[in-house]
Amino acid sequence: MKNLYYAILLIALFSSCVSSKKYSTFVNEKLKADFISKDSVQNKDWLIINTDKITQAENQYNQLKSSFIPAVLYWGWNSTIECTIDPSITASLIKNSIYHAADSLNLLEKAKGKQIVINLKQVPGKFLYENKGTAIIFLIAYSVSGQESISPASLGLMADFETKTGNTINMTGEVSIPNTEQPLNNIWKSSKKFTWAYLDEYKKQSERMGTELVLQLMQNL
Repeated sequence: MKNLYYAILLIALFSSCVSSKKYSTFVNEKLKADFISKDSVQNKDWLIINTDKITQAENQYNQLKSSFIPAVLYWGWNSTIECTIDPSITASLIKNSIYHAADSLNLLEKAKGKQIVINLKQVPGKFLYENKGTAIIFLIAYSVSGQESISPASLGLMADFETKTGNTINMTGEVSIPNTEQPLNNIWKSSKKFTWAYLDEYKKQSERMGTELVLQLMQNL
């Protein structure tokens, strides 16, 4: 009987399937609290960052799989959700990191009086949330296996740039920053805390991309 109690407890912990509607509240709450800045950095006269090619859209949550089988001796579940963060939110985050990096790395001195125009064309922001597993209950034993994971898409940062003196274009080029995010597995955290931990890493990655864009740009000037 004790084995049965343990089995039921583990099943309850692992198999609490998260719907796309519920999962969206986890992500939206975190984005609103830590991603959307009320004091967005403004363009400088010598450094213009355009995000016109980054379309604004609502965060999207597409339920790819949703199944739950509560049988007498066998339980199975699978909730797979494809998530896309509004690209304009990430673009704003990267834009701010570019300006901060430009100040700390003294990009103005490297520009030597030229105006720099950066056009963001692609930003990261898509990932897959999965919660799946099985539970088998025997008369004297039980077996429970489950996995909750987040796998980011390999979308990196892409931009083009030009330097200008007045109305004369001196140089044009492209910059591509790879996305080095790694898949994460949940280790005894709630689904909400696990998702927030991933989004913290996602934010750091986005800021890193903005800094690396400035570093690549300085090598081209």
